[in-house]
Amino acid sequence: MLGVIERLRNEKIAFSTDYEDLIAYCKDFNPLHQLKILKKATPALPEVVVFPKSVEEVSKVLKIANELKVPVYVFGGASGVIDSATPYEGGIALSTLALDWVEIDEENMLVTAGAGVIGGRLEKLLNHRGFSLRHIPQSLFCSTVGGWVATASSGQFSTGYGNIENLLVSLKVVLPNGEILEERKTPRRAGIDLKKLFVGSEGLLGVIAEVTMKIFELPKEVVKLSFEYNSIESALEDAKKFLKLKPALMRIFDDEETLRYFDSESFSLILIFEGENAKKQAEKAKEISSGIEVEGYADLWLEKRFDVSDISKIGILGFIFDTIEVSCFWNSASKLYKAVIEAIRSVEGTVTASAHASHFYDSGLCFYFTFAGFPSEPEEYYREVWQKAITASLQNGGNITHHHGIGRLRKAWLRDEFGSYLSFLKELKLLVDKNNIMNRGVFP
Repeated sequence: MLGVIERLRNEKIAFSTDYEDLIAYCKDFNPLHQLKILKKATPALPEVVVFPKSVEEVSKVLKIANELKVPVYVFGGASGVIDSATPYEGGIALSTLALDWVEIDEENMLVTAGAGVIGGRLEKLLNHRGFSLRHIPQSLFCSTVGGWVATASSGQFSTGYGNIENLLVSLKVVLPNGEILEERKTPRRAGIDLKKLFVGSEGLLGVIAEVTMKIFELPKEVVKLSFEYNSIESALEDAKKFLKLKPALMRIFDDEETLRYFDSESFSLILIFEGENAKKQAEKAKEISSGIEVEGYADLWLEKRFDVSDISKIGILGFIFDTIEVSCFWNSASKLYKAVIEAIRSVEGTVTASAHASHFYDSGLCFYFTFAGFPSEPEEYYREVWQKAITASLQNGGNITHHHGIGRLRKAWLRDEFGSYLSFLKELKLLVDKNNIMNRGVFP
């Protein structure tokens, strides 16, 4: 690494080899990483952390790494949970946090942001000008714009505004050899949309350095509704009907999550309508609902939606806590929900297993499963839960992921998800990253 450090110093690119910085870039929020840290161990360590401040500096870093065949692991907010950027082979941890510029184009309803811009900061800047991205993941205040694209992120208002790929207008990307890719910004174009290759790429093909996205005016009218049901099936049936009314947000909570959030033992559903027709659409929803209308659930959830403090509280007590999100078509939804819940509960040591549905489409939805266990062997327990849950999903019409990505955690099921496209992806990786420097060890 002496050659790398010397060249970084010559190029005047900020870097650090201080132990505290290496620790900061050694992990993500995967529960097994948290266990290691609690035991004063590290999952891995990079040999140097670099902090490029421009797209050109990113290019220089990758040129150096590519020439010397040194692995590069890309970090944004490190809020992921899929063990994707962990530097198991040492090398360079490339932080995007200094890529922090924001340009708002009000006339064309666009925002251009450096990949390291934290979501909460971006939303605050937009709100100040009367706009919103409406991409509001639970990790809003600790995840980055580049990370959203790299993991194919989905936000809480995806039902009304789409996922990150639907908001994306243009990308500036740096390839492993240092070449900078940029396209003309335009509302739409025919031809192959090559930037989509980098959506969900998790650092395998290069570094996402700058992102241009659509923005929206802050809604002037917001109406919130809440309903209770006696089964997951009746909640799902109403959700299909509500979709035609184009809600901005919709969520179904199973009985365990309803108890946790709202102190009720029913299944529940919340709806948020935004814009000029919000009141009219809300009235229609009341008319067609088979559920019992209740007050305040949507407001309660909005108050709690960013609170993930339980993770840090129960981890030190020996609990293992994680989430598994998958998507499926409507005709598989009920059986998938029951099968995955049963699979998780079948693992010895499981204390609780619950789910909510948080992202909806004309053809299907995303289930987000939460589990907690108090096992004698935490790592074995964790891997068994994942194995059984993903197997149950695949056997009951579901897939392996919806929005958290793949990483090392899910790579064993890549063939199940990608099918014969996996061979194409391998060829693409070899073509773009000949020296296999990007996120080495993640891709099978």
